[in-house]
Amino acid sequence: MENEQNVIDALNAEIKEELATTNLLVSEEEQASAELKQSISDNATTRKPFRITEFDTPKDKEMAVFTHAKKLSEYIFVITEKSPVKFRWNILSRLLNTSVDIIESLYRANYEKGDDRLVWQKKAMIALNLLDFYAETAKTKQAITFKQMTIIARQISEVKKMLSGWVRTTKQKKC
Repeated sequence: MENEQNVIDALNAEIKEELATTNLLVSEEEQASAELKQSISDNATTRKPFRITEFDTPKDKEMAVFTHAKKLSEYIFVITEKSPVKFRWNILSRLLNTSVDIIESLYRANYEKGDDRLVWQKKAMIALNLLDFYAETAKTKQAITFKQMTIIARQISEVKKMLSGWVRTTKQKKC
C-alpha cells in the first residue's frame, strides 16, 4: 500500500515537471481568474444590475451611432423586463420594437448610397422621436421610473446628435 502511494506521488511529480517544461501549466493569473469566476457563479443567486458606461468610444470599427443605438436598445430591454406585467404587451412592446427598428434603419442606411441612405436615416430619426414619445408615455403610466426615462432621453439625444451629423455628411457628399 505504501509502495503504491510512493509510485503515485512519483508519477504526479513527473507529470507536473513535464507540464511545467512544456508551458502547459495554467498561469497564476488564469488560476486567479478561474477562482474569481467560480466564486461569482457560486454567489450569483441574484441578477447583476445593468450598468451603462457613459458612451464609451467604440473599440471596433463600427460607427459610434450604431454603438450608442445598441446600448440604448439593450438598456430598454433590461428595464422592460423589470416593468409591471400589465404594461408589457402595449406601451413596453412598442418601446422595444421601436428601439430595434432604429438599429435596423441605421444598418439599412449604412448599406445604401445617396437618396436611399437619406430615406433610411430619416426613418431612424422618426423612430427616435417615437421612442422618445413612448418613453414619456411609459413614464406617465408608471411603467418605467423617472430615472429610467431620463437615461433613455439622454441616450436618445446622443443618438440624434450623431445621426444628424451623419445626415449632414451624407448630404455634403451628395452635392
